[in-house]
Amino acid sequence: MATKRESPVMEKMLRELNESATALAQIKQDLGKPRSRKEQAKEMLSSAEKRAKDHTTKTHRVSVDLGGGTIAQVSTELINWAVRALGNWSGKDSWMGKNADVLQGAPHVMIGMAVYLTELLTRPKEKLPSLSREIASEAANVFTHLGFANLVRALRIRWADGKVDASTLAKVTAERDAALAKLAASGGSGAK
Repeated sequence: MATKRESPVMEKMLRELNESATALAQIKQDLGKPRSRKEQAKEMLSSAEKRAKDHTTKTHRVSVDLGGGTIAQVSTELINWAVRALGNWSGKDSWMGKNADVLQGAPHVMIGMAVYLTELLTRPKEKLPSLSREIASEAANVFTHLGFANLVRALRIRWADGKVDASTLAKVTAERDAALAKLAASGGSGAK
């Protein structure tokens, strides 16, 4: 009687093992088959949806924005410090000393635009960029804007200084002309 009780359990185990073996054989067979284009497209769409959701999370945006901004700000300040130090070292009358203000902006604009456009133009089509590429793009963008702001400030100050110099020159010229007229009026004899 003990054998009868064990036989339904044994039969069930054998049936389950047979089903597992059949499923395993089917999986092996499916692995050998190439996937259809429809299955590949579904998998690619699923993967793209997952990456798109990852790119819209708040932590992703914070990482890109703060990471890129920090890199740009720190590199801008380091380059500007180096330009000022080189300008001071070379002397105020040297080309570097005279143009340190413009050199704290113009190279940033050119380098930032080059990096930004290179990253943008080399992005794979129909794929979302990686986190590192997004951070590099954001850093180049902010770097460009910081350089442009420095360049405009330097040019604005030079323009304002030029206006001051022109008005000072006009005042000095007027004073000289008045002194020459006074001298001519007194008969050309100076004070003795």
